[in-house]
Formats: sequence, structure tokens, C-alpha cells
Amino acid sequence: MKVIYLVFILFFSGSVLAFDENLILTENEQQWLKNHLEIKIASDASFPPIEWLAENGQYQGIAMDYLKLIEQKLPVKFIRVKKSNWSNIIQGFKEQKIDLLSAVAKNKIRQQYMLFTRPYLSFPAVIISSHQYQHLDELKGKKVGVVTDSYWDDLLTHSDFNIQIVRIDSGEIGVELTSMGAIDAMISNLATVSYAVKKMGISNLNIVHVPRQEHRRLELSFGIRKDWPELQGILQKALDSIAKEEKDSIYNKWIKLQPISFWQSTRFWYSVIAISLIIIISISIILLWNRTLKLRVRERTEELKKAQTQLIYAEKMESIGRLSAGVAHEVKNPLAILQMSIDYLKGEQNNDTIKTILDDMEDAVFRADTVIKSLLDFSREKELQMQMGNINEVIQNSIRLIEHEIRQNNITLKIELQNNLSKIPMDKNRLQQVFINLFMNAIQAMGPVGKQTSEQMVLQIKSGNDTIKDPWLITQSDGLFNSGQQAIQIIILDSGTGLEKQNEQVVFEPFFTTKSQGEGTGLGLSVSKTIIGLHHGMIVMRNRLDDFQGAEVIILFPVQEENNG
Repeated sequence: MKVIYLVFILFFSGSVLAFDENLILTENEQQWLKNHLEIKIASDASFPPIEWLAENGQYQGIAMDYLKLIEQKLPVKFIRVKKSNWSNIIQGFKEQKIDLLSAVAKNKIRQQYMLFTRPYLSFPAVIISSHQYQHLDELKGKKVGVVTDSYWDDLLTHSDFNIQIVRIDSGEIGVELTSMGAIDAMISNLATVSYAVKKMGISNLNIVHVPRQEHRRLELSFGIRKDWPELQGILQKALDSIAKEEKDSIYNKWIKLQPISFWQSTRFWYSVIAISLIIIISISIILLWNRTLKLRVRERTEELKKAQTQLIYAEKMESIGRLSAGVAHEVKNPLAILQMSIDYLKGEQNNDTIKTILDDMEDAVFRADTVIKSLLDFSREKELQMQMGNINEVIQNSIRLIEHEIRQNNITLKIELQNNLSKIPMDKNRLQQVFINLFMNAIQAMGPVGKQTSEQMVLQIKSGNDTIKDPWLITQSDGLFNSGQQAIQIIILDSGTGLEKQNEQVVFEPFFTTKSQGEGTGLGLSVSKTIIGLHHGMIVMRNRLDDFQGAEVIILFPVQEENNG
């Protein structure tokens, strides 16, 4: 009975074996097929367009079409074994739960447990990016995407291109990340990239073939169990029997690169952006130039107004100087005669009334003579006796001369003089005249004794090397000092009534004074400003900026670098 059953099976099997007329198999190969009518096969579920699992649960792709042709040429049936990922497929193959892999790349490790047909699919390596990278060495230091554990992942990992590899789950994800600029480029095969680009409708990427000398092609074969060499030969003959027209039909079915329109190409948009930037920059330059011209015209106009004001002021001062000199010379001789007469009369026998009158006359002559000397100082620039010195010495000598006035008026004196001040060229006598005048003005501004307490009547004197930062000082200097310039700064602070707003701009004008009639000539500050100017410095006055009432005098002298130290 068993013999009859076996004969029946062999007869039946032989009756269903049908071969393509172009496919010639040996008797051993035919016999092997009779013994293996079903072959367990596995395919990658996410490797489009080569092979992948569609939404309908069916595998499709280039490899599947080749399998269908082979099923038509050989009396076999391929039984699908589904695995969740490529790693599980390889493990199942090693355990011989899978007989055949539909598309696999050959390498040395797989050759240990797998046989291969000659490659039936071959795709060039491509670089896909928004730029036109022509070589792999242009990707040095760039973020480049590859599918995890893919052929390209293995090759780049063991290469020396110094590329930042970004591993991704699928080719479609890589194309999308490249399109969005999340990665600089992606390396894959032409089939996978072109399919993803077509499916996703992406048009802002360039696809460039990697030169052969830099990289190999992706070549896919059928992978066969190591102990089934017969199937290796049979499949190879089946593949060889497939006509070129059939192969081209399969290829064109799945791989079609739509040419990108010129207006869709990155080169077009780069050109548009470049031209737009040039136009924008040109317009910006023109607008900026116009604005700069307007500012320059405005600044020049202000400079001309300022120069005109200074010229008028200089002419005014020159006129006042000539007038003052003339008045001084005309008045000085009569004053001398009056003084001689007073001296003569004082030598006579006089009663108390006459003595008092003579004293008053002498006091009046003295005051008039003081005014005359001030007028002469103001009207002519005496030649300065310049020598290098420390301004602190001048300040200290000036303080000694007014110490009596300070004690008599019950004023608290606070001195903060910085050590090691830079030396400057100076006329010590003329500068001493300036400081005595300023100190006396401060004492008089704080009022008579008893009007304020000693705690309230304070005269502060400071000196130091300083960097000019105050914008107000820079403005008041009329270009003499600049921001960041090194200078010697002297500050004199009093606790008097301060300046009235309307007097801030005229305080250094000749004959201006806020003192009572007969108490001042109005020339002290003007002469002081002239002397400071002759030393290439500046002097300004304003109300104090701290929480105290009073005036603040600031004097600046330029520092000569060669004399620093």
C-alpha cells in the first residue's frame, strides 16, 4: 500500500512540474524541486520600493515582482514568513526557519551562513540634500542621515570620511528630515530615494550620484540557506531566463524620477534670493547714505552755528579786552595820584573824622586798583612760565593762602587729592590765581558766619586721574575732550545756594557777578577760564548732582602720555 502511495505521489508531482521553455535544469535540480515544492521566504517590511508591507497586508515592490516571475518559471510556491523587523528576519534565517531572503546585500559576515545568487538589482549610491554636494568629502563634519543597520550605515561607520551619522528608521523619514533642513544630507540608494521623493511630492532637494571611486553600489541578491546549494543554482538560472524587457518593465513600474521644473529647483530660488538680497542691500545702502548725508548736513550746520557763535563771542571778548585795557590805563594814573594824596594827608595832624575819611578813600582806591589789575589780566595774555609739575602742589599752596578765611567762616574742609597724579606743563602762579579765586567764590557762596552750621558749610576739593565718560562734559568741551580720553580732573564742591538756571550759561562771561555791588568785579571766573584755556584745559560749573545743595566746579587738563607715571 505504501509503495502504491509513493508511486502516486511521484507521478502526481511529476505531472505538475512545469518549467519555462527557456529554463534548462539538470535532473538533480529537477529532483530537488520535486522534494521542495514549498520554500519559506521573508522580506523586509520597510524597504520601498524594493520590498515592503503595504497597508492592505500584502508585500509589494521590485523584489516581489521578481518572485512572481520566478514562481511562473519554477514549480515552487513561496510561503511568506512575516517578521517584525530585519534583525528578526536574520535570526530566523540562521535558525533555518526561513529558507530564502528576497533581497539582501552580500558581505563577509553573511557569507558564513548564507549563499547568494548574482545580484539581480543594482542601485548607485546617491547624496540627497538641498545643496549640490558632489563628493562624500564635502560632507565632512555635516549631519548625514542613514537608515539604521542598513548597507550604508555599515559602510559609513567603518569609513574615514569624518561624517556625523544620524541614524533613522526609514528612507522616507530621512528624505523628510533633509527637506526640512533638520539634517544636512542623506545617503541611500537611488531606488529608495526616488520612490520617497515621488511619494512625498518633495521638490526642493537635489539628488547627486556618489562617484564610483568613492563608494560601491547597493547590489541585492537572493539569499539562500547554506545547506541548499541546489536552490542557489536553480534561482540563478531562473533569474538569467528573465528577459530584459521584463526587467525594464519592473524597474520603470517602481522607479520614476520626475524632472524638477526650473522654477522648483533650488538653483532658481537661490538666484531669486540672491537678486532680492542685492536689491534690498542696494536700497538699504541708498537710504542709509541719504540718512547719513542728512545727518552730516545737520551736524555741519550745527558746527557752523557754533563756530559763528564762538566767532561772535571772540570778537566780543576782543572788544571788551581792548576797552578794558584802555579804561585800566586811563584810570590807573588818577588812582596813583589819589593814593599819593591820601598818603600825604595821612602824614599831617588830623582829627578822628578826617582819619576815617582818609581810610575810606584809601579803601576805595585799593578796590579800584584791584579792578584795574583784573581788567589788565583779562585784556592781555601774558606769556606763561610753563614747567612740568603736579597740580596737587598748586592746590595745596592755594589752600594755605585761604586757610584764615576758612577758619574765620567756620567752614569744614574736605580734601581728597590722589597720589601719583600725572605731571603736566603749567604756570604755577597763574593756576594758583585760579584756585584762590574759585575757593574764595565758594566761601562767599556759603554765606556769612552763623547763617549755616559748620556741618552744613563744607568745601570739598578732589583731584585724580580719570577717564572722561560724562556726556555733559564732552559736550561742554566743544571737541577739546573725547569719550574715553584720560585727563586730570579737579572737582570743587561747595554747600552754597548753587546756580540759578538762567545763570548757568553766562557764569564765565566778563563782568557777570551775583555778588552785591562793590563786592566783586565779575572778572574772576572769566580770567580763570582764560588761564585754564591757555593750559589747554576746560572749566565748567553746574549745580551739584548729589543730594546736597551747592555748586560744582570741574576742571580738566589733558594728560600727555609721555609724562605719565
